[in-house]
Amino acid sequence: MRHDVCAFEAVPEDGVTEVEVAETKILLARDGGRVFATGAVCPHKGAPLKNGTRLGNRIICPWHHANFDLETGDHLEPPGQGCLSRFPVSIEGGRVFVDLPENPQQHRPEVDPASRRRGDDKVAAIVGAGAAGLACAQELVRQGFDGRIVMISFEDEPPYDRTDLSKTYMQGKKSDDGLKLTTSETLDQLGIEFLHAEVERIDAANRRIRFSGGNPEDLAYDICFAAPGSDPAALPLEGADKPNVVSLRIHDDARQILPAAQMARDIVIVGSGFIGMEVAAGLVQQGKNVTVIAREKLPFAKQFGEAVAGQIAAQHREKGVRLITEAEAERFEVEDDRVVAVCLKGGDRLAADLVLIAVGADPRVAVFGDLAVDNSAVEVSPSLEVYPGLFAGGDVAKFPLHGRSYATRIEHWRVAEQHGRAAARAMLGRDEPFAGVPFFWSAQYGPIHYVGHAKDFDAVHIEGDLDEGSYTAFYVKDGTVVAGLGRGKADTTADLHALMLGDRTPSRERLEAAGWQPKALLPRD
Repeated sequence: MRHDVCAFEAVPEDGVTEVEVAETKILLARDGGRVFATGAVCPHKGAPLKNGTRLGNRIICPWHHANFDLETGDHLEPPGQGCLSRFPVSIEGGRVFVDLPENPQQHRPEVDPASRRRGDDKVAAIVGAGAAGLACAQELVRQGFDGRIVMISFEDEPPYDRTDLSKTYMQGKKSDDGLKLTTSETLDQLGIEFLHAEVERIDAANRRIRFSGGNPEDLAYDICFAAPGSDPAALPLEGADKPNVVSLRIHDDARQILPAAQMARDIVIVGSGFIGMEVAAGLVQQGKNVTVIAREKLPFAKQFGEAVAGQIAAQHREKGVRLITEAEAERFEVEDDRVVAVCLKGGDRLAADLVLIAVGADPRVAVFGDLAVDNSAVEVSPSLEVYPGLFAGGDVAKFPLHGRSYATRIEHWRVAEQHGRAAARAMLGRDEPFAGVPFFWSAQYGPIHYVGHAKDFDAVHIEGDLDEGSYTAFYVKDGTVVAGLGRGKADTTADLHALMLGDRTPSRERLEAAGWQPKALLPRD
């Protein structure tokens, strides 16, 4: 049905606007004399795209920085599953008319099953069924690969959202079904074979996947993408194997922890990284007595600087978390086969009904054999290739950071998805460097957004109100801004992200001249 939605002049030339027609929210964007109409809600977590950042005909979601094409609705960059629906538009007499189907939907599938081509006998193997593995499989379909796609996972369930495990799932706000990124049925429709098996080694020289115990038999491949992820780092203390001492990395871990946490009163978290602090935030808000043991003087100070790290730590303490810094667990006190206390070096004793070990992650690089470096990473080319025909991404990959002078590993979900997409194109012969802008988010009493990458920095400029938790911190190295962190209403990281798509390290001088408002430096079409 055709609807008169607004005047042509009401659609901004370089922004977007939202209208509602027949109880459907529609995003309008103007490009010269044309107007585009798409769904107005991000398929990832439901963010209103009217608040996003526009760069040309690209819109960046304000919450988790998914990118969409305003003309086609295509999902250009993760996170999330699904493209925006696109609606026909006509302009008559200075008015904008939008044609809507009978039951308009905000979104359409990430990949259309009808686009799946078949007929070739080549095999694309994908080791790992996390965000990177799913993104790779979907991109292979999108790019017209017509052979077999075999996704191998040690977990017996389709890909799911690991980021929610330490956030909404641990707070009881996300169900097991709600974690799913896709279903077995959708994988079948896309011609993606799901194989539940444990990979022992990738024999790159012979292009074969070898499985633990020889079951199933070896899988020969033509092209392979490996993103096996990480295991939780262990804490070498006696008693760490007791049933109320847990780690969080996969869905089964979270399923075990959630009921235990609900029954517990005193919870001790050993480690102050993202998983530990996110779980602490979620549990203290449920009335639990939460203690975090941090080896550092100030958690996150190395990554974010002392001012930002101080604000985050102060917020945890205000909410009721007991944060003990410059401390180390020395032993567990065990009674009746359960840990009842964590004893610190120095003598402090912390009563514990539940202990979460969150002291880091060990990338699963053993499957790469001699291709692994120092048991901590595999080095990849700019196109993510490890060895002819073998590509890697996610936690295990040490990759050249585009526009920078060094290679790095980044253990963040969105980067892993970006790797999966880029690797799929490289696997099909597109020899182009991975050029994604890194971005991640955390949830600790509200979102923390971080864009770019700062291996180190000379200075931190904070724009906004640090004490109120509404600011953007700009990380400066050699006169350029290499990263930004945002919280609250003064968060401008989506604008900085847009700027970094064209200039990976914008100059401090330019940003300072623009009042530290990245949006002012975006190109105007």
